[in-house]
Amino acid sequence: MANKYLDNDGLLYLWSLIKAHVTNSVANKVDKESGKALSSNDYTDEDKAKLGGIAAEAQVNKIESIKVNGVVQTITSKEIDITVPTDNASLTNGAGYQKASEVQAAINEALSGITGIDFQIVSALPATGKKGTIYLMAHSHGTGDSYDEYIWLPTSSKFEKIGNTDIDLSGYLKKTDMVAITNAEIDTITA
Repeated sequence: MANKYLDNDGLLYLWSLIKAHVTNSVANKVDKESGKALSSNDYTDEDKAKLGGIAAEAQVNKIESIKVNGVVQTITSKEIDITVPTDNASLTNGAGYQKASEVQAAINEALSGITGIDFQIVSALPATGKKGTIYLMAHSHGTGDSYDEYIWLPTSSKFEKIGNTDIDLSGYLKKTDMVAITNAEIDTITA
């Protein structure tokens, strides 16, 4: 079964239906006439009791209590001054995060000594690798993709597979699988 999508023509048609509906709704509205009351009384005794139960001088957005990390704070004035940490190191769970300067320093260190990228085709990965070298190991799982790529991580003394160029698009829609929704289908949806 084809997948449906709304193309430009369908969108224009749907928009014309929406505009016609709004225009019709505005044209059929009833204006308020001076001196006339509502035609039905929807204000119930329950509504009246609910409103009557609100305390005098009640404020809908008045904060009654504040909790900081689960501890209720005593409110002694109309103004509450809460200090919010501005540095991860000030947070109990934030001390391990790196600052931008620390991240940049780590990147600079990792790249130090690399003056270019070298590629080596190997039948097996060596015991250790060199910075700036991508090791290519042959495989047979895909057309147009002959190698798996690895780099040496000196900090952990191991190789990291950085990828291959296998591409599987079998789960994706093709243009031929897509069919624009028709105006008749839009009419059915909006009916």
